[in-house]
Amino acid sequence: MASNITANVRMYQVGELGDCFLLSFTDGSKVSDVLVDCGSFRNSSASKNRLQQIVTHINTSLNGKKLDVVIGTHQHNDHVSGFVHCEQLFAGNIDEVWLSWLDNPKDSFARRIKSDQKNLVEQLKAINTKLTALKGASASGVVNDVLGFYGVDGNAPEIPAKGIEILKTIGSKPPRFLSPGQIFDLPGMPGNTVKVYVLGPPRKQALLFDKDPTKDETFDKNLAMAGNFAGKLLSAVDNMATKKESREEEYFPFNWSYKKKEDQADKDILDLYHKRKDAWRKIDQDWLEQADRLALYLDSYTNNSSLVLAFELVESGKVLLFVGDAQTGNWNSWETIKWENPRAGFSTKDLLENTVVYKVGHHASHNATLVSAFNAMGHDEMIAMIPVDRTDPNITKKNGWKMPAKNLYDHLKTKTKFRVLRMDDGYADGCDPVKNKDKSKWKDLPFKPKFDKKNNFIEYKVQG
Repeated sequence: MASNITANVRMYQVGELGDCFLLSFTDGSKVSDVLVDCGSFRNSSASKNRLQQIVTHINTSLNGKKLDVVIGTHQHNDHVSGFVHCEQLFAGNIDEVWLSWLDNPKDSFARRIKSDQKNLVEQLKAINTKLTALKGASASGVVNDVLGFYGVDGNAPEIPAKGIEILKTIGSKPPRFLSPGQIFDLPGMPGNTVKVYVLGPPRKQALLFDKDPTKDETFDKNLAMAGNFAGKLLSAVDNMATKKESREEEYFPFNWSYKKKEDQADKDILDLYHKRKDAWRKIDQDWLEQADRLALYLDSYTNNSSLVLAFELVESGKVLLFVGDAQTGNWNSWETIKWENPRAGFSTKDLLENTVVYKVGHHASHNATLVSAFNAMGHDEMIAMIPVDRTDPNITKKNGWKMPAKNLYDHLKTKTKFRVLRMDDGYADGCDPVKNKDKSKWKDLPFKPKFDKKNNFIEYKVQG
């Protein structure tokens, strides 16, 4: 006999890259509403207006009921900016907030990592400002892109950090800071009907930055070293602008000691070297690209710090998997989780094998779905939901971001029997049950997707 429980998953269309999912679990008269992230990449007026429309609709849908749980997965603008821009709309409408252990102010390890992270963000902002002054608006596209995830707009405050701070105080109850291995009942539901499993982010700091586990359990050296290096790079860039000598500049080629020696060089050689048509051959400023590497390093860390949760409908064993933007180190850490009081014979693989809804990480980029874990998924009712928007400027620009990544996109379709939903288009290419009825197997599921263009969402219901 089918279980009475259902789980409705609503993916809001934020109009650009972003995540906003409303999960509603129902068992008879009991309902638990869970919001997973609320954010968009930019902080423009259009972005803020769309988020405010979405949050207003969420409040209307709840008809006076509070959100049982609000989850902020990680400090990127496209996941938590809505808690800044819609703070007043959320106020008084949230019962409980869940955040990662990395956001816990009482955790000394977390405080140290967050301090190093903040330091690196601030240094990259300063480097970017100085590079732009020296080389023009397009000085470092990579740094600009990464800082966009942090909501940095000129000298504006870092929006996602502010969003996390708001989440710490906005709920009726104190926030819960979750660590991998925890298992507990979903608030608002009868006991043992919906279980929540915390998979990430890992406590082992090496896995926050790298796909290869190590035995090193001290504070992460990599982030601190990156911050130290960024400080020296910032000083060297500053010296480049002010044309003065410093010890920091010794770490980089083509410093002012080198420049001074140009006066001693042969004039004909110098004229040849500085010919405008051959400027592409020059490498004097190639060292400035180290800023790009630092920015990408910071981006990988923040994605790996994502709070990863699996919601299990206990009677059927079906799982809804929400991975934030977790990258390889986070996924790899799941294999060694020590679960707190699991049921007999339970393993992490059970969650993957029973996944029926996979919220695809990082807008289906190439580095946010681990192959081995993805291969373990295989439930007959599995669907995938991708929060991606093909019109986002980061995707449409020349050499733009490859989202969704082609190979992953193809594998998602095959794995789900062509049951993939996109935030922008609704049905992914080849997944429309009318146009592709022989290939797309939506007819095998208890419920079909629903689309509400007026209120900007796509939803799918799971029978528990």
